[in-house]
Amino acid sequence: MIAQPQPEYHLSRPDITDADVAAVVAVLKSPYLALGPKLSAFEEAIASYVGRKCAVAVNSGTSGLHLAVRALGLADGDEVLTSPFSFVASANCALFERAVPRFVDIDPDTLNLDASKLEKAVTDKTRAIIPVDIFGLPCDMDAVNDVARKHGLAVIEDACEAIGATYKGKKAGSFGEVAVFAFYPNKQMTTGEGGVLVTRYRNRPQRALDEKPGALRLGRMA
Repeated sequence: MIAQPQPEYHLSRPDITDADVAAVVAVLKSPYLALGPKLSAFEEAIASYVGRKCAVAVNSGTSGLHLAVRALGLADGDEVLTSPFSFVASANCALFERAVPRFVDIDPDTLNLDASKLEKAVTDKTRAIIPVDIFGLPCDMDAVNDVARKHGLAVIEDACEAIGATYKGKKAGSFGEVAVFAFYPNKQMTTGEGGVLVTRYRNRPQRALDEKPGALRLGRMA
C-alpha cells in the first residue's frame, strides 16, 4: 500500500499586511527602537481597548505573568491555583518566585480550569488564582472571582490566547487584579514576540519593577 500524503492543518499563521510592514519600517527609520512613542501609544491603546487603567508592554507573555506574580508580592511557599492544561508559563511564573503552583482539574467541555473545583483546592497557604483562557475561550470568571473574594485571593488572568474574546459582555483581560496577553506568532495578533500586562491599578506593575531597577526596560518591547 502506498502511503497517501497527509494534509497539514496549521493552528495559526500570522496575518501581516503591507500597513504592518510600513509601520515597522517607520519605527526602524526613527531615532527610537526601544521605549519610544509607539510603545507608549500601544500600551495606551491596549489599556483602553480592554478597559484597564494601565498596560505595561513586555517581551513575552511569560515575562508578563512573572511580573504579575512579583507585583502582587507572591513569594516562597505561597500557593497559586492554576490549570494543568496550559503552556508551562502559567505554572512557571509562580515557581520563578519560589511560590507553589497547585493544579485544579479542567472542565472536559471547555478545557478551562473547572471553577467548581476551586473551593476544595484552597488551603491556608493559597494566595492567588491564575485562570487560563485556553485557546481564546474565557474561563468562568464570575465563579473564579467569587472564590477569590471569599478567601481574599488575588486573580491573575492568563489571557495570553484571548485578546478580543469576551465573557458576559466584558473583554477578556478585564477581570482580577492583573491580566496578561501574549503576541507570539500563533496568537490572534502578533508583534513577532511580545506581551502586555494590564491592570486596574496604575501602580501595581511598578511595584515589582522598583524591586529590581531596569527589569522593565530589559523586558519591554521596542
